[in-house]
Order: sequence, then C-alpha cells, then structure tokens
Amino acid sequence: MSSSIVGFEKQQLVRCRILAELFRRRIPGPGGWSHCGAQCGIEPTSLALLAMYSYPSGSTATREELAQLLRFQQPNGLWPAVGDKAADVNFWASALAVNTLMTLGATQQTVGASLDALVHCRPREASWLVRLKFWLSYRRVRFDPRKYGWPWVPDTVSRVLPTSMALITLERAKRRGWICGREVENRLRLGAEMLLDRACPGGGWNIGNAAVYGVPSRPHIDATALALAALRFRHRLPIVRDALTWMLDRIECPSAYSLAWMILAAAAYQDVRADALPAIDIARNRLAALVEDPRAVEDTSTIALAALALGLDGANSPFEVKV
Repeated sequence: MSSSIVGFEKQQLVRCRILAELFRRRIPGPGGWSHCGAQCGIEPTSLALLAMYSYPSGSTATREELAQLLRFQQPNGLWPAVGDKAADVNFWASALAVNTLMTLGATQQTVGASLDALVHCRPREASWLVRLKFWLSYRRVRFDPRKYGWPWVPDTVSRVLPTSMALITLERAKRRGWICGREVENRLRLGAEMLLDRACPGGGWNIGNAAVYGVPSRPHIDATALALAALRFRHRLPIVRDALTWMLDRIECPSAYSLAWMILAAAAYQDVRADALPAIDIARNRLAALVEDPRAVEDTSTIALAALALGLDGANSPFEVKV
C-alpha cells in the first residue's frame, strides 16, 4: 500500500475522531460550541457546523441545528462574538455566521438583513475627519485610509481577518445572485484594495498594518491564508503571488489552526500554482499528526477547522470564491 494511501486513510481516521469529539463538546440544552468552556461562541459554533454538515459527508443541517446560530442574531442582522445578544457586534463572527448559514442551506430571506448590514458597514477610516487625522498627525502606521474594509467591532479601523471573511461571504452571496448593484461592487472593491494596501513588504499579511513606526510587520499564516482566499479573483497580481509563495514555504507550521487555514486557502490555487497540491498533501499529513488526539486540543475552532481541511476532497470549500 502506497504512503499516500496510508496518509489519506490516517487523515480520514483523524477526521472521524474530530467529528466524534465535536459531538461530545456540543453544549447541552440549546446547543452550540464554545472555544474551550461553557459559553457559546459564534466562531466555534459556525466552524463546528461546517465541519459536521458540509463536504464530504453529504448530510444536511436541520432547522434546529441552524437555530444554534440564529438564536444569537441581533435585530440588525449581525452577531456578537459570544452567545450574548447584549454583547457588541463582531464583524468577523457575523461574516462567518452568514457564510455558514448560506453553506448549510439557509434561505436568502434568513440572511438578507445580515448581508445588507455587511455591505453597509463602515470602519472609522471611512470618515473624512478620521482620514484627515491619519494624513496630518497619525504616523505610527502606514496605510491609505481611503481604502477600507471591515473592523472587528464598530467604530474601529479595518483589520485583515474580518475584511477577508466579509469579502468571502459577500462574494459567495453575489455568486448566488443574493446581492448585486453598484454599492455592493464598490464595497467589494474597497475591501480588496484595503487588503492589497496592507500587505507586508516581504509577502503575506499581518492583522492589519504593513508597518508600525516604520518597522515592517511580520506576516501571520492565518491572516495570509484568509486574505489569499478572499483575493482568489486577483491571483495574477504580484502581491497575491508573493503572498502565496510565502505561505506555501511555511508548511512546517506548528499551529494546527494556521495550518488548517493554509490548506483551505491553498486548495483554491491548485489550478494556478503547480506547487500548491504537493504542499497541501504535506500540510494535511502534518495537520493530522498535530490533531491526532483531538481531545488534547483545547480550542474547538482549531479541531473544527482541521476537520474541514482534512475533509477537503475536491469539492468546493465553504471559503472558496473563485468562479
């Protein structure tokens, strides 16, 4: 039996263990998942639902299972980061929740207000007064405030992770025909331009800024992977190509969370980079080893992402935006 077949079989065995562990970690009663405790979190709940009910199992989430996310949706259509409807809106959590609901069969009516709220979100630098402050006196960071994406929470500046997830979600909704129009196109353009503007000089992305106090920022694998997933349409740009090269050179990453994001992002580039598939194969074997005993991994989001990355079988990823 070839080593590749053995590797694949091990990956699927680990994935089965993860799915069993996810069922075990589900919060009793109303359901949902926490990162590592008793409080429901929108990120781990979204990722756990995707892991259990998206590819390649073929099963479908029920209305009750989708309700685990919908019960924390606020009147404006958005979500907090934790299972507390009184908590502040979080745009990363909101974009991830909407994408999960769309992937798992929610109707356009269910997520229509959420998509509209994401389109109309404006970070601090969207204000001309704030932009003037950046240009005249704010020298700690270097970026063009005219190019903005999405913040973590309202009244803060754009960051790479929520911007990437918002772009992924809105692009996937646009592909379904659920959103359209000049405002949508303009918002998608600004978000993509923000990511390109914030890229680190050596390739990849940090959490938000290319440089601080004149010192180039070091890229992060998870941020780079998510930005690459969001910018798949722009794969010919040198910034995107350089970031992909930087990411594929880091398949020895010791973080299961980052490695899973790397695999999910790289999968969308297999048709444009010959070295993507070999890197994915190595990364999946390494990921399977890192989460071989999912009970030992505290963070539920990490093992849920690992299940998604190990289950990738050529079907569309829930984070893929290419045509």
